[in-house]
Amino acid sequence: MKVFDQVEAENLEHREVHLSIFISVIFAVLAVGTGVLMYPLVFSRQTPGNWTMRVAFFGYGALSALITYYLWDRHRTIRLLRRQMAEERRQMVETRREASVELLKTMPNYSSFQDRLPMEFRRMASTTQKLSILVITIKFPVGHASPSETASALGDAAKVIARKLREQDSIYILAPACFGAVLPGVDLATAQRVCDRVREGLSDAAGAGHRFQFVLTVVNYPDNASSAHELLQAVSTLAFVEDALRGMPEAVTQ
Repeated sequence: MKVFDQVEAENLEHREVHLSIFISVIFAVLAVGTGVLMYPLVFSRQTPGNWTMRVAFFGYGALSALITYYLWDRHRTIRLLRRQMAEERRQMVETRREASVELLKTMPNYSSFQDRLPMEFRRMASTTQKLSILVITIKFPVGHASPSETASALGDAAKVIARKLREQDSIYILAPACFGAVLPGVDLATAQRVCDRVREGLSDAAGAGHRFQFVLTVVNYPDNASSAHELLQAVSTLAFVEDALRGMPEAVTQ
């Protein structure tokens, strides 16, 4: 059993097929050897010492049956292990999806962003500091994965964005597949560096399978806007013009 415990999960199916073929070959060899070679030799001759050959024949048959049973038991163990791992993987995906949905539900939405932006703008303007807004739009290809996998991907993206921000920064869900990060006191050049860090993290979260694509845009005061209204208008345009999501679960979009 220790040998099978060391097998990689993705190789279990191949091992099961190989073991099935091996068992079939062994059973065929034992059956043919017993029926064609040993049986005629033992039972076709009636000699005084023939009983010892018969005992050996039945012992050989019992041993063959035990070997066959052991191999089939190993085959059953691998099959049950593969099913167990598939079920654990399914439960893990479901738990991850539920956690992602809950995270998206608890994130402040566009209304909170509308309330926060004017206050941050007045605070930055009064101290002649910069204010940057990072807009992250998540895009899924046509015919992408199920809504549950979509929610999981968005939750992963939200976690990545939050980890790349400072403590004084805040993140909002502006639209079902669009996040906004308020970066107080950050000029355009610094915001671009933050953008690069977020881009790197999102690339890792998307994985080799490219679960999603993303577009990052920085809106800065005073470089791109001169008032809180202009900032809000620019962010709203970026958040709602792109129809980046299809099939989003209702629980997330509310």
